[in-house]
Amino acid sequence: MWFEDKGILSIGCQSSGPNNGIGKIKVDLYKLIYKFCTSTYCSEVDHYALVLRVGGRHTDYDEEKIWKLRRHKKDRYIGIDIDIPKSVWTKKTTDELKVYLSEKVIEAVEIMILRLRKDKVEIEEKYLLNDLRNAISEFNKITYENDA
Repeated sequence: MWFEDKGILSIGCQSSGPNNGIGKIKVDLYKLIYKFCTSTYCSEVDHYALVLRVGGRHTDYDEEKIWKLRRHKKDRYIGIDIDIPKSVWTKKTTDELKVYLSEKVIEAVEIMILRLRKDKVEIEEKYLLNDLRNAISEFNKITYENDA
């Protein structure tokens, strides 16, 4: 499967132009999620796929939203898109983007958990969210302001 070497949760990114500040920090967050999140805590899901859609010079998004939730039972993964308009990220410092991205990732995973519950799938959400929050806690310790 396409996600076999990506850990239990991946963060893809479609960006409409360079230097949006999110590309580098999302890699740092992904690496920590890979380290801390070692189980899906769900026997019917092997992978959670998040896709960041970041507005910019070529394409922008009307509103900030988390949507396009999709569950692929056959391939055993669940995915969701996070739209981030240019007007949202251009006003933030890299450290502010770090906090913003952390909040959006938690929110997106919580939405996926709700979908699994709606489908009557057993998931040990407490443990999944605990692992994810531990990764995010380490991520939030990183300081980017001096990066140039």
